[in-house]
Amino acid sequence: MRKHLYLLTTLLSPLAFGQTSITVTNATADAIMAGNYTPATYSTGINATPAAISADLNQSISPDSLRDYIRKLASFTNRNTTSIFNPSTTFGLGAANAWVENKFKQLSAQRNNRLIVSRMNFQAAICSSTNRAFSEVFAVLPGTDLTNKSIIVVEGHLDSRCESGCDATCNAPGVSDNATGSVLVLEAARVLSKYNLKATIVFLLTVGEEQGLFGSKAFANYSASKSRAIRMVMNNDLAGTTLCGPCSSSPVCTPGNVATNSVRIFSFGSVNSIHKQLARYTKLEYNEQIKPLAAVPMTINIMSAEDRTGRSGDHVPFRSRGYAAVRTVCQNENGDGSGSCGIVHSVRDTEQIDSNNDGVPDDFSVDFDYLARNTIINANAIAMAAQSVKAPTSFTARYVATNKISLTITDAGNAPAYRVALRSLTNDWDSVYTVSTKNPTIAFAANSSTARYVSVAAVNADGAESLFSGEITVSVPATGGARQTAGINYPDDPMQASVPAELGISVLPSYPNPFDESTYMVLKSDGDKSHDTAYLTIRKSDGTLVERRKIQIKEGINEYLFDYKNDGKVEVFYYTFEVGDKVMTTNRMIKRR
Repeated sequence: MRKHLYLLTTLLSPLAFGQTSITVTNATADAIMAGNYTPATYSTGINATPAAISADLNQSISPDSLRDYIRKLASFTNRNTTSIFNPSTTFGLGAANAWVENKFKQLSAQRNNRLIVSRMNFQAAICSSTNRAFSEVFAVLPGTDLTNKSIIVVEGHLDSRCESGCDATCNAPGVSDNATGSVLVLEAARVLSKYNLKATIVFLLTVGEEQGLFGSKAFANYSASKSRAIRMVMNNDLAGTTLCGPCSSSPVCTPGNVATNSVRIFSFGSVNSIHKQLARYTKLEYNEQIKPLAAVPMTINIMSAEDRTGRSGDHVPFRSRGYAAVRTVCQNENGDGSGSCGIVHSVRDTEQIDSNNDGVPDDFSVDFDYLARNTIINANAIAMAAQSVKAPTSFTARYVATNKISLTITDAGNAPAYRVALRSLTNDWDSVYTVSTKNPTIAFAANSSTARYVSVAAVNADGAESLFSGEITVSVPATGGARQTAGINYPDDPMQASVPAELGISVLPSYPNPFDESTYMVLKSDGDKSHDTAYLTIRKSDGTLVERRKIQIKEGINEYLFDYKNDGKVEVFYYTFEVGDKVMTTNRMIKRR
């Protein structure tokens, strides 16, 4: 888990350059990822309905397996990326890579050799002024249907670090960061490889994450260079922590708080974002397939930002290549990545921790039951997407009557049913409807939003749905409604300037509001006006300027992300849009703890 990408780049700029000579060691694995194989060769698994697979995932994913894997990874003492050059079989990343490779092979032997194990080799200047050879392990579970050759990737970074990002000898067991994400990938491979799934799945343990996302860049760049289609990427980093430490990345948690039944999904973009749509799909599949069965139901929180403030992760290189990618992170964190407090990026990231600094271990860095629940969330989303239900070709949507939207769905596959998702100014879908016609009219609940974002999916005879389409924006009349304040009192209304009608622009409410670490300020343009000069200004309640930026205004919905870290204080902000020489409405927003 990386701390302050820009700072690390500055510190290591002479030491960190792009990868070269990227190769895959197993030609069979490479061919499968390209879709060049015979599916029948690998179709010796179990055929099961989506509902049966979800039920088994809920039962079979094991906290005990996760615990054993973590203890093994911690036993290598230091998994710093540069420790790969240590020849030891019991110490360092080289030894950890070898163990992961053998574990994948053991799992494959239990599954009729259906997991094809390989390494990706690449050259990079990591903690060095010259390129050196690095390698990371992955396993491929071939899909049984080549109609859609796009693959699914689930990943976690295997490398660890202590206070120094280049120390290859310190005690850096990296239990929470990121043995948890690594073993999640292993356990998902163990259980999912039982089944015949239509899509090919890649289980990837990256290296070089802590020094600059090198391993994920290598895999994403290699895939793009080969014109490989990747359907979705699930990145897991910090997947098992429940105790909030003395410090944490924004959005901060309350020190000492324990969160065992909630998890966050971070992703890039807002309106019509394939990444946010993947996050919503993951949440929907969990809520409908797993939550009714779960002994401890989880709440999945879809976050506004791509990552915590000032942080980054292995989903970003995939996103930058145009692949849908999300990052799953525990609700609470024990450390902010600086290594100076909490356990993350320190020698203190061990299984047993000293939570009150009295020199005696008194708590655990990982809740294995919680980690299992997060593994189930990942595996279930993967299994459902791997049903490879074909999405509708296209659709249209329009407002037709009071609180009603009419759709026309084009689908050559003539699916037996469709899902229609509606969203107002929220990260979550407001509602998801099931319809059996290509021309449904959806009645929706009114609120103060003047837009609805509509997307669709197809449903097959087994009840599995495709990934959802991109979003279409439908303008709806404003109905008023109470502002959500989450128990926070707003100050008196500021003076409001009217929005000149000739601009063809309307200001929509920011969302979420109140917000934790990120929020979007929203404009809607009718598209027939040109706006060469526009600015967004954000001030604190005392008038202090926080930011003034030049913005672009395009036809339709325009969303502008605001990230702010303030160490957990409640603050009020006012933001103003200026277009040309016109000052538009001033609105307010609340930063929560």
